[in-house]
Amino acid sequence: MTADIHASEHPGQASPAPVAREISAVLIARRDGTVVAQNASARNAMGAGTGHPCWDVMPRLDEAEHLPCRRGCVADLLRNGLEQSQNARIRVSGRQHMLTCIPLGDNAVCVLSGVAGEAPESWELLTRRERNVLQLLADGETTASAAGKLGVSGSTVRTHVEHMRSKLGVKTRAALVSLGYRFGFLS
Repeated sequence: MTADIHASEHPGQASPAPVAREISAVLIARRDGTVVAQNASARNAMGAGTGHPCWDVMPRLDEAEHLPCRRGCVADLLRNGLEQSQNARIRVSGRQHMLTCIPLGDNAVCVLSGVAGEAPESWELLTRRERNVLQLLADGETTASAAGKLGVSGSTVRTHVEHMRSKLGVKTRAALVSLGYRFGFLS
């Protein structure tokens, strides 16, 4: 568990109360279903899955119920196109979760969040500046060009990117942008 606390972006209003959020478990699978990456939360929940089919890795979740995972599910998801994510309400250890699989290139990014069906409030995860950087990444800006547009150093942009990757539990900028769209930070 981590606690992300951000000052209010509305002057004169009280800062929101601290919110404890679980870092989402994220894994990335190729078209053939082979897991090619997973974050620490996914490794903790499912064990090391890299190199194994995702439909064999996901059932390792403790007392998982209603998993939609099956042989060929990644290929089916990718065949449906980049605009079609798959969302499933599942139970893990008796708690509701949302499993979202998002097509991204020739991979699927699968995110297991502990709060089923609820996208996080923006202040719970990303600061205004982080959302600005995220939008610039989505627009195709490089670190240097984003820094120039924001009037900050490249190091500052990289720091914002690292904070967002940590908060959202992803390793790549592409996965970060994908979740930005999923959670409504980008439109």
